[in-house]
This record gives sequence, C-alpha cells and structure tokens, in this order.
Amino acid sequence: MSQHSYTSPPWPRNLKTIAAVAFLVLAALVFWRFFEFVQLFVLAALAAFILHPILALFHRRLRVPRGVAVFITYLLFILIASALALVVGTLVRDQIAGLIDNILETVRGVSQFSQEAISNLSTATVQIGRFYLQVPTDQLNAMLSQFSASLVGQVSEFIGQGGSSWVTGVAQTAIATVTRGIVLVVLSIYLLMDGPRIFAFFKRTAQETGYGDDAAILIDDFQAIWHTYFRGQVLLALLMSVMVSVALFALRVDNPVAIGIVAGVLELVPVLGQYITMAITIALVAFQPAPPLGMQTWLFVLVVAGVLFGIQQIQSNVILPRVHGRTLALHPVLILLGVLMGASLVGVLGAILAPPILATVKLTGVYIWRKMLDLPPFPAQEMITAEREQDTVEGTHKSNVSL
Repeated sequence: MSQHSYTSPPWPRNLKTIAAVAFLVLAALVFWRFFEFVQLFVLAALAAFILHPILALFHRRLRVPRGVAVFITYLLFILIASALALVVGTLVRDQIAGLIDNILETVRGVSQFSQEAISNLSTATVQIGRFYLQVPTDQLNAMLSQFSASLVGQVSEFIGQGGSSWVTGVAQTAIATVTRGIVLVVLSIYLLMDGPRIFAFFKRTAQETGYGDDAAILIDDFQAIWHTYFRGQVLLALLMSVMVSVALFALRVDNPVAIGIVAGVLELVPVLGQYITMAITIALVAFQPAPPLGMQTWLFVLVVAGVLFGIQQIQSNVILPRVHGRTLALHPVLILLGVLMGASLVGVLGAILAPPILATVKLTGVYIWRKMLDLPPFPAQEMITAEREQDTVEGTHKSNVSL
C-alpha cells in the first residue's frame, strides 16, 4: 500500500496579489466601521506600554511570576494615581477655583473691550466718495451686550458655574464611560500579559521568511521610539509645570500653580501646546485686576510673555534634545503638521501620538525604500558590525603578536 505524502502547491503571484489587496481593503473597512473600538484598543496598548517598565522590574529582576507582577503593577499604579490626585487636588483646589474666576473675568473683559472699541468706531463717520457712513450706535450696543451675556453664560456653563445641563450630560454618559474604562483595563492587562508573545510571533514569522535579523532591529527601534517619546513627554510636562509655576509666582501672577498645571498638560501636545499656553496666559494676565509693582498692564503682559518665551526656548533647545535625543529626528514643521492632522482625524489623542507615529512611519518607510533600491536597509547597523569585526581582527592580531 503506497503512502501519499502531503503536498501544498504555492500560490501564483496573481492570487497572492488578490489576497493581499482583499486583506488590506477588509482591514480598512473594519478600521473605519469600528473606529471607536480601535481608539479603545490604542489607549489600552498605550497603558500597557507605559506600565511595562514597572512590570519588567518585578518580573525579570525580582523573579515574580508574570501574573502576580501584573497585579502588583496595577495595584501600585492605582495607589500612586489616587495619592497624587488627592494631594494635588488638595493643594491646587483654591488655585483652580481662582483660575475659573479669572477665566470668567477675562471673558467679560474681552467682551467689554470689544464693545468699547466698536462703540468708539461707531461714533466716527466714514466717507466713501460723496457718501457718509455711520454705524447705528444703539443697535450695535444692544447686539454687543447680548453677545457678551451669551458668551459669559456659555463659558460659565462649560466650566461648571451654573452648568446644570453639563452635569446632566455627564450623568447620562457615566455608565458608558465606566464600561469603557473597565474594557480598557482588561485589554491592557491582557496586552501586558501577552505582550512578549506578540513580539515573539512577529520575530518568529520573520525568521521563517529569512528576515529575522531585520525584524529584530525594526522591533528594537520601534520600542526605542515609543519608550523615549513617552518618558520624554512626561518629564517635559513635569518640568514645564514646575518652571511656569515658579516663574509666574515670582512675577506675582494670579493662580500661578493652576496655570503651571495647564502648561504641563498642554506640553503633552507637541509644538502646538506651547502656543496655546502662551495665548491663555497672556489673555489671563492682560485682564488681571492689579499688576504688581505698579506696572502698566501692557508692560506686565510683555514681561510675562518674555519670561514664558524664554522658558519655552530653554525647553526646546536645551531640555528637549537631551530628553528625546535623535530617536525621533523629525523637523518641527513636520511635527506641527502631524499634530494638526492627528487632531483633525482623532482629536487630542491624535495630536499627542503624532510624533511617534510619524517616526514609526519614517522608520518603516526608509526600510522599504532601501530594500526596493537594493541598498543596505540599516547602514548604521552595518557600520557597527564592521567596527566590531575590525576590533576582533585587531585583537586577534595583537594576541598573535604577543605570542
């Protein structure tokens, strides 16, 4: 009885092309249709990525089982986050309340300033040829008063001053938010547990096709990009918050700690966050009731703007290169465009993740481009290998000479 050996013929190139295109189209449709769940998965992956160093500390160095290490990691994270929220909330409660009052006062001041400016303009007569034009003062004042009251009311409602409808909206979405939070935590736990298996799967698949070394280098560079970016952004946010708070406190700006916290949070949005911080601070300072040391308001605004500009220059030219190094290696204009496009597509999350995504696209794109041109995909890696080989040859030669 003859035994039949199992054989599986390879697919022809046309069939491979059709399967690849069909897979990409299906993936794009799934991404578009379930984009909300994709966002949730991305947030879970980010949480697992951020907490992974703590997990590695317990699992690799202290030899704790991975499941127990995950439990300890999340327990520590919850305890630390709760303690920080309690301490920071207690310390800056009055600052936040004062900042809210300042925002309302600034909105009223802007409305009043606009009303006075347009009212002054309405008293002037504009001559166009033989015709004389004059804006009707009574109607304009009534329109501006109504606009000012509406603007102040909307801002008050948004930040919680009489915002009953806002509270109702929050109550209606509370269950959905809690549910998403639970799903996010569960997903991040699974990703923390099985993260090494995912990377091992990619490496094993690449090894089967002969690209194991390439996959290992790409994965290492990918991890370096994201680890460096997140560590750097958190450090930059903390430093920016402290520096702005101290500087504004020295300048006697109202509610400096609250403004410093806002500056630190906005620092998470690359490039664009600095401009938003400058605009918010100048608007608040311009309508501060009593500038210190008897300075004129315009002079006080210039001093504060100059100090903030100096802090931002120190952050951009001194701190940022040492924190991020050349891991991202992206031009600021490209980062700004990426932030704007990410914000328009995904919102705040897209703006925050734009730089590492661009760096990852650049890493992959350079690899594909060099492979298409039959060039070495990692010239830097080849230089390192050549230097090691040269050192080995020189060491062997020295040992032979000594013998």
